[in-house]
Amino acid sequence: MSASMSRPPFDQMDRKYTCLCGNLHIRKGARVVAVLLVIFTAANIVFSFTRTSTIAIYTLMTSAFAVVVFGSLLYGTYKEKRLYLVPYLVFQIISVGITVIVLLSFIIAIAVKSNMVIELAKDIGGVNIHVSQKQLDSDLATFTVLFILALCLGGLLQAYFFEIIYSFYGFLHDRECSFNFNFESTPTIPAPETVFGSTGTTNGVPPPYQDQQ
Repeated sequence: MSASMSRPPFDQMDRKYTCLCGNLHIRKGARVVAVLLVIFTAANIVFSFTRTSTIAIYTLMTSAFAVVVFGSLLYGTYKEKRLYLVPYLVFQIISVGITVIVLLSFIIAIAVKSNMVIELAKDIGGVNIHVSQKQLDSDLATFTVLFILALCLGGLLQAYFFEIIYSFYGFLHDRECSFNFNFESTPTIPAPETVFGSTGTTNGVPPPYQDQQ
């Protein structure tokens, strides 16, 4: 069996290279994710200035790192460079892990009635703690539900974005391997020779006929 038949040809329109239930090609999906992440980062920076100074400083520090990662992702998706996707993939794995840890810590803080919940409600949710106890309990309950939902939805969204970018990484890898395979498996066609050989001819005229002239 020839080498060209040992591997199926690369088909960039294969359904496995799609996202959103097969409605969008993975190339476009990865670019949409990259643009959305840049927009989310900018919106997060703007939102942080409406919170306390602690939240603003923390957001600016994390955003400085995120700009580099998401900028690399944006470049990698549009230029279709696999290596530029790696920082985001590593960053997203760490980010999902941190989200899970924060969620578990928050649930534990609720169980032990820690003051951390009140501090988070004040810093992030803008809850006024100088109200009646009944109103404060109601505001804290609302903040708790919304915060847990935000963490869960954010974690799922991060995981889905990771899946899209990782699939795009696999798409680029398969395409590169297909190009290399086709190049290496292409046979080299030697120059044609006459029945008299290639060394003893002049302009395709047999030597005996040349001697007769």
